[in-house]
Amino acid sequence: MIRPRPVARLGELRLLVWVAAFTLAGYVAVVAAASGRFAWYEIVVPIAVLAIFGALHLFLASIGFRGDQLLLPISVGLTGIGFILVERLAPGLLLQQLSWLVIAAGAFCVTILIPRDLSVLARYKYTWALLGVVLLVSPLLPVVGREINGASIWVGVAGVVQFEPWEFVKIALVIFFAAYLEEYREVLSTPPRRLGPIPVPPIPYLLPIVGMWLVAMLVMVFEKDLGATLLFFGIFLAMLYLATGEPFYVVIGLLMLVAGGFVAYHAFAHVAARVDVWLAPFNSDLRFDQAYQLTQGLFSLANAGLLGAGLGNGMPEQIPVVWSDFVFDAFTEEVGFVGALALLAFYLVFVYRGMLIALRAPTTFLQLLAAGLSFIVAFQTLVIVAGNAKLIPLTGITLPFVAYGGSSLVTNFMLAAVLLRVSDITARVRR
Repeated sequence: MIRPRPVARLGELRLLVWVAAFTLAGYVAVVAAASGRFAWYEIVVPIAVLAIFGALHLFLASIGFRGDQLLLPISVGLTGIGFILVERLAPGLLLQQLSWLVIAAGAFCVTILIPRDLSVLARYKYTWALLGVVLLVSPLLPVVGREINGASIWVGVAGVVQFEPWEFVKIALVIFFAAYLEEYREVLSTPPRRLGPIPVPPIPYLLPIVGMWLVAMLVMVFEKDLGATLLFFGIFLAMLYLATGEPFYVVIGLLMLVAGGFVAYHAFAHVAARVDVWLAPFNSDLRFDQAYQLTQGLFSLANAGLLGAGLGNGMPEQIPVVWSDFVFDAFTEEVGFVGALALLAFYLVFVYRGMLIALRAPTTFLQLLAAGLSFIVAFQTLVIVAGNAKLIPLTGITLPFVAYGGSSLVTNFMLAAVLLRVSDITARVRR
């Protein structure tokens, strides 16, 4: 499928040069602002990061890859911003994040090469579904499950390596959704019966909606992770609407989500606490307790202004776990509203290119697969930014590519690799 003859990817190379320049400048600015000087040895980490970015470009060019030339520069540009923020917010974690970047780059290359035919993924859709469910419930197991910061979404291996399995779950479930909807989209989009404008498909075909709703509720209740609930169910409803064109499914899914959330709010204390913090973070009983993280994040946003305080000149250390949960607020405080809009524009372009790849893909499965992966980045960015800005209850998911986190970085690079694979297939089909 992939030709060994090298090809020139000059557009990608030019963009990567700009990414390298901005990443290096931002890193130097942060280090100099923190210590008042910049020693030569402190440039080793950013040079290593840029070398990995360059190696990924050379890898694609050397194998004759003909896919999209914009996705990789956007991905590594966001990752470069992430490294600048890790240096700013938690410099002790910088080498660990660099190690995860090496693993992410390896996962990217493997995903580009394997499998040789992406359509083979659709043949094992129920295997992907089973794998996703197993990974999803693994944090609840007594031996490997870990609860950190009030959320049971972690798995520990040998007491050393800890990762969030739901990061891999989202890709597995998108593969399952794409394969399932490809097979049954005709029945779901043209049901044999209707009650006025409401489609009534056969009951067995409605089971995935009910099943996904149950999975979302279980994640919210037992793993105490509202973000994963919104992400999984939102991606499923978006893909369902994309495959069928029936808004009824989206409406009934949203009603089920609201009804389940209402019941969970009154039945489970941790769900009620998350909503109460969202509704009244400055309440005297919550402000310096459960809502402290959110209120400090709001103060950072309020301090941002139009152009921000400047890299290294804000006070993000006032926010607990800022390098993971509130990296958007910390970034906005120092670069201002203009910088925040620029960051969101990067995500918008990434999603746009992903949806364009989906639109041009030669098969229904590849179209749904690329669209679902694009929805992951869109919904994940929307959920975490809205949570940081107090538009929705605070969630525990990470900002793609930017926030500190190894499992997130690895899966996001795998996601970008699959999108590039789909674009490469389209380029070869259309010659």
